[in-house]
Amino acid sequence: MALRESNVRLITQELRAANDRFEVGEITRTDVALAESRLAAARSELAVAQGDLLVARESYKAATGAYPGNLSALPPLPEIPKTLDEAQSVALRSHPILRQAQHEVTVSDLNVARAEAEMRPSLSARALVGVQQGGVESESLTLSLNQTIYAGGKLSALYRRALAGRDASRAALHQTAVTVAQNVGNAWSSLLVSSASIVASDRQIVAAQTAFDGMREEAKVGARTTLDVLNTEQDLLTAQATKLTAEARRYFGVYVLMQALGLLTVGHLGLGIPTYDVSAYYNAVKGAPATSAQGRKLDRVLQAIGGGN
Repeated sequence: MALRESNVRLITQELRAANDRFEVGEITRTDVALAESRLAAARSELAVAQGDLLVARESYKAATGAYPGNLSALPPLPEIPKTLDEAQSVALRSHPILRQAQHEVTVSDLNVARAEAEMRPSLSARALVGVQQGGVESESLTLSLNQTIYAGGKLSALYRRALAGRDASRAALHQTAVTVAQNVGNAWSSLLVSSASIVASDRQIVAAQTAFDGMREEAKVGARTTLDVLNTEQDLLTAQATKLTAEARRYFGVYVLMQALGLLTVGHLGLGIPTYDVSAYYNAVKGAPATSAQGRKLDRVLQAIGGGN
């Protein structure tokens, strides 16, 4: 919005200069109309930017509970791998979705082993030693061998299903790894594009600023038209806006890359806020009674708001 405000002020100055030159007969009414048209367009773009700012403020309030006040500077970006290969290696080594797929493969292997065990015989032993009244001792040993003789193909079908499930989970693990590597590559490419766009925009801004300054001076002596000045001013504005967009896209792109790496977590980013610890929670409640005082209070709250049964 500040960039659009600056643009409006600049074109307003150009319009005044065009009116002055028109009064002395250096330019025609057409040049003045061009400046007026550009000023109207600049004001329209400013109104859009102001609307975008209001929308952003509401989004900020929805996320934080208050409108932005004296905002701090942007925090430093988290460290990222130096190369694409390194980034993909990190993702394939630590991404949570890959760990989940690996656990599912382990479960499917156990299901196959269980299906195989169901087809084998089972042997159990039982020993009893007792003393009856009168001091009579008794001893017994029992061995039981169980084997399914006929299951109508059920056990073989369950075994084949377990094998198919194992193959599917292994294929899913492979596909998950491919997808994770692809997402990292896409995020890395977007980050490179944003960085290159920032460098190019810096050069474009320098060149556009030089061209604009020169065009204004040439217009003062009648060597350039008002349209030439407005066009170069528009080129400068476009370059500045492009740089702002590229900087925002790069900042956002770093966190997109962190997400693709599986590292967009509270712990890795060091946010310093409480996190849910599964083990700690279990240890805290494993010896608790079935109904605690806190639980009863929560039940009353849920009933008061209509959430209890």
